Amino acid sequence: MVIFASKNYLLFSFGFLIVTLGIYFWRFEKAYHNSREVVFIAIICALAVVGRIIFAALPAVKPELFILIMGAIVSGPETGFLMGTIIALTSNMYFGQGVWTPWQMFGLGVIGLISGLMMNKNVPTWLLVVWGFASGFLLGWIMDIYYIIGFVNPITVKSIVASVVASFYFDFVHALFTGVLLLVVGKRWIKLFNNYKKKYDLFRQ
Repeated sequence: MVIFASKNYLLFSFGFLIVTLGIYFWRFEKAYHNSREVVFIAIICALAVVGRIIFAALPAVKPELFILIMGAIVSGPETGFLMGTIIALTSNMYFGQGVWTPWQMFGLGVIGLISGLMMNKNVPTWLLVVWGFASGFLLGWIMDIYYIIGFVNPITVKSIVASVVASFYFDFVHALFTGVLLLVVGKRWIKLFNNYKKKYDLFRQ
């Protein structure tokens, strides 16, 4: 496939991000926003990126999903998707860019979007935990699709199952770590972010 044969992975990633930003800011112009919202987005993305780098020695133990989910619940689905794409691209400035970057951007963006649908809802802790656990596998499965399309030949039921099984341990640990964080401090972070949101009148719907 042309995209996978190309070496311009970073250019493709930036193109994907530019389209995302373009759509977001097109909608941004049509709604009320203020500079503090941009600061909030930057803080969430920075926390997620730093968290991913700090835990770099433990490949499956990363807090970026937890931070993204919390930020998206407070800011909404569109901003959640935007934050997910930025987190993936900027953190890969440290880990390295490649053909996997757009897939990570899409995967984290989707998780941010779905998380944002919980905005302004009193989400019970058990649902947060279930979603956090599921999001770890969702991201893993999206990356499995990238791997299967790009590197598995021939693509058969057996090779697909083998690829998914091979990544199961890492997906499980990532999912479990995210779920545990949401169980232990999820509600506290939501309260903290919501207090900030109310104080500065952010993300009015």
